[in-house]
Amino acid sequence: MELLKKLLKAGIVAITAAAVTLVVALFPGHRTYIQTAQASTATNFISQYKSDVQKASSKYNLYASVMMGQAALESGWGQSTLTTQANNFFGIKGAYNGQSVSMPTTEYNSNGQLENTTANFKKYPSAYASFADNGATLRNGTSWNTKYYSGTWKENASSYVDAANALTGKYATAPDYGGSIIKIIQTYGIDKLFGEAADSTSTSSSTTSASATSSSSSSSATSSSPVLTSVSYYRGSGDQTVPLAKKYQHYYVYNHVKGASKQEKRYSWKSLGVRSRVNVYLDMRGVKKGTAGNWYRIRFYPNTKAKRFWVYSDALSFSPIYSGTTDGTLVANKRTSGTIYSRVLGSSLLAKKVGKVSSLKQGTKYKVDKTALIHNSKSLGVWYHIASGKTKGWISNVNVLSAPASVAKVDFKGQKAISSAAKANYLYTDFNKAGQFTKHLKLAQVRLTIGSKVTVDKLGYRLSDKSIWYRITCPGSSDKYWVSSKFLS
Repeated sequence: MELLKKLLKAGIVAITAAAVTLVVALFPGHRTYIQTAQASTATNFISQYKSDVQKASSKYNLYASVMMGQAALESGWGQSTLTTQANNFFGIKGAYNGQSVSMPTTEYNSNGQLENTTANFKKYPSAYASFADNGATLRNGTSWNTKYYSGTWKENASSYVDAANALTGKYATAPDYGGSIIKIIQTYGIDKLFGEAADSTSTSSSTTSASATSSSSSSSATSSSPVLTSVSYYRGSGDQTVPLAKKYQHYYVYNHVKGASKQEKRYSWKSLGVRSRVNVYLDMRGVKKGTAGNWYRIRFYPNTKAKRFWVYSDALSFSPIYSGTTDGTLVANKRTSGTIYSRVLGSSLLAKKVGKVSSLKQGTKYKVDKTALIHNSKSLGVWYHIASGKTKGWISNVNVLSAPASVAKVDFKGQKAISSAAKANYLYTDFNKAGQFTKHLKLAQVRLTIGSKVTVDKLGYRLSDKSIWYRITCPGSSDKYWVSSKFLS
């Protein structure tokens, strides 16, 4: 025992969860002493960094208990070498304001094998800087997905339990990562410390924290009902499809909108047999109270009785839709089995069926007030909004005999550059009713050269040859010209 006390005093044995396991194995008769030492270290850690955690978590609207619990887990209650030397409580790599430290670590190589290596980790000027940087990381996400950690945000997570579990598989790959954080929070009453205990009753999304909840079976968490999120629901037609996003595997699938039901369950895509990007059918949209993000009810088969699931919007890849005002008329093809929708089919707001094309009058010219282009994977889809008659709504160009114009024009804002493919090709002032050009000019005539930056305000789709055009404004001029998309980059 004297040897153990000397080791502890000298700092040779760090009081962390891993060290406790090792020391208890070596000195089985002194378990109480070790556990008391660990509790003391935890109490000191919580007391020392409470204000920093409160400040950082409030700044980014995150759960303070989760930030504290994660810092304790990652830093071994502040005893890790990385923490003592660099104020790095979360093991974040890189440099902070140019400052970093090199530390030995183990990582998987290209063959999937663990190997010893060294890496640069951020060095912070203070503990608060580390907590704030962690908050910024969770709030701002990654370079490829700013909402990557959105499951940890207070507006999306109904409790600290949901927020902690949202870190599993994202911040760390360990299957019990969220459960480990929850166990720390509940063991040391960190949720009560920050006034977040009321939300700790929601355990519906905790699939990896059975040990965490059992350790607090005598607390109010087992006797109160979960705090559920209020959701507003909007129905769609059910025949709209959308492909999964490239990063769909970074999101879970749920049987309800996350945080909205006591019977909530979550699934991985692989557990549902999905191993690649496929098209899914949408029939309902949900919006949590106090948030702007959308949730969608999906199914994998056209049969409307197929099992349905809920996913967050970032797991799906909606095509961009551009629209603009139109002055013209159309004649519908009554012989088609087409549908008239409340919105363009493919809209992230979901479209409802409002009528059949066959219900429109034969040969009647219907006034059109809007045109929309939806950018599908291979081409542009054209839609027109009927503004006259009993049935008002959007109709696809494939169900039209006579269109309002030969070129479907919509609003489009962007910057382009004249590409080398343009050479001396023509610019056009506009199109006539037949889709032919009214006047042309060469690049040199308007003082444009290869690489010149131009502003785009219109996108055009010529129906006759399915070609795409942009209306540009020349630098230093208010003159506008149409140019083929092939000649812009």
